[in-house]
Amino acid sequence: MTVQTLSHFTRGPSRVRELALHLPGWAWLALGSAITLLTGPRWGIAALAWFAPVPYLVYARSATGWQKWSALGGVLLLAHVLQVVPMATPPVPVIAIIGFGPPLALLRFSAILLSEVLRRRLGETAGVLGYVAASVFFDWLGYGVSELGAWMATANSQVDWLAFMQLASLAGLAGLGALMAWVAASVARLIAAEKRQGQLGPALAPALAVTLGLGFGSLRQAQPLPESSVLVAALATDVGPDEAGLPDAETLAKNTDDLFERTGVAAARGARLVVWNEIATLVEPKDEPAFVERGRATARAHRIDLVLGYGVLESSTPVLFDNKYLFISERGEILDEYQKHHPVPGEPSVRGSGPLKVLSRPYGKVGGAICYDYDFPAMAREHAESGAELVVVPSSDWRGIDPIHTLMARTRAIEGGFSLLRATRWAPSGAFDAHGQIRAWMPASNAGDSVMLAEVPVGRTPTLATRIGDAPVGVAGVVLVGLAGLAFRRRREAPSEPSVDRAGQA
Repeated sequence: MTVQTLSHFTRGPSRVRELALHLPGWAWLALGSAITLLTGPRWGIAALAWFAPVPYLVYARSATGWQKWSALGGVLLLAHVLQVVPMATPPVPVIAIIGFGPPLALLRFSAILLSEVLRRRLGETAGVLGYVAASVFFDWLGYGVSELGAWMATANSQVDWLAFMQLASLAGLAGLGALMAWVAASVARLIAAEKRQGQLGPALAPALAVTLGLGFGSLRQAQPLPESSVLVAALATDVGPDEAGLPDAETLAKNTDDLFERTGVAAARGARLVVWNEIATLVEPKDEPAFVERGRATARAHRIDLVLGYGVLESSTPVLFDNKYLFISERGEILDEYQKHHPVPGEPSVRGSGPLKVLSRPYGKVGGAICYDYDFPAMAREHAESGAELVVVPSSDWRGIDPIHTLMARTRAIEGGFSLLRATRWAPSGAFDAHGQIRAWMPASNAGDSVMLAEVPVGRTPTLATRIGDAPVGVAGVVLVGLAGLAFRRRREAPSEPSVDRAGQA
């Protein structure tokens, strides 16, 4: 490569930098908000999510005074609220969804603010490292501490990119989020750092890491899975609580009859395990014993294991469900009674608190959870640590989170190294192996009998993510504390605040 060619090659980033220096702050905020809206969870453009923080990070470099930082916070708040609004489709009202927007905005704002403070005090490299660590830590606050789950995770936008999601088997959502944050912070540095020389190398490093990561993902998908397998079935009903309220008694009775009839159909097709969706039907407390006995008799008659997902109507004013499933063996024995551990915020369900069980069955070790429970990686890790080879997840979604919520659940299978069966009302049902590969898929608008069969592997696929747990988050915390300590020391040594114009040279 000649000197002239190299000069032409490097002129591109220089021109971008010159343009960036002349763009007003409001333009960066407008660009950031537009990209944020385009990466929403329903109709989002996943590739843009890698660059959504870039305009905000560039804007933050020139933010001085509370007015400019308030503008950034306000734009983030508005953009994230509008981002989640398309998720609100019947029977879910907008008011139940927009509550996810402000926490998202707060977590993103905190990461940007902290990383910019570190950049101004310690320089460009510290700014990038600080943003990566802060993103990992604040993501974890969202999915590991709050009740908002994986919807708060940066990597949630990438659930449809299976090769990339294989990296969750190494370091979970934290590892995925760290890589995305590294790319965004490096691009912002390449665009806006005042010191022009030496910026291309740091920008290419995350690109190389992504390339290697995708190579690992492709290789992992090609690895053999356990040879043992079992034929399982998911049943999904269209009957349930909707915007008109609770179904009437006649509708519920017919729905229950249909579910038991379709259970027999699944058994006749060879299924050894049949799973109903979340609250597939509703029963009054006085009718529960007879309903449960019918489930036990059905399991015995067809010689199948049956996961009986249903709700007990504890109160109709206000509405309150005991949202649970029974795991009934082929002998009609009740092996587990599980109540939903994580009701969606605002959901009228009794919160369960019992220990997670992994049952030893003739065909493998089986665990279970209900819908939103599997938006929390800690639950999947607990199943994996207990030796689960297959996890069943009775679920109920709505059009606004179709199909992202089903694909979010398969990330738990990749992290934990087990197969997963998700029976879902009003959204796709899916069966996945430990690589997240689709073994069966039944859309909500299927024209069949709403019985999905799948042959899924049973056997452990060990993952590093199971062994190390939240260790990457701990590392991020240590990095943040270390950088903060170094910045504090630097401030004591040089009390005068460096100007924003010269911060890039620090």
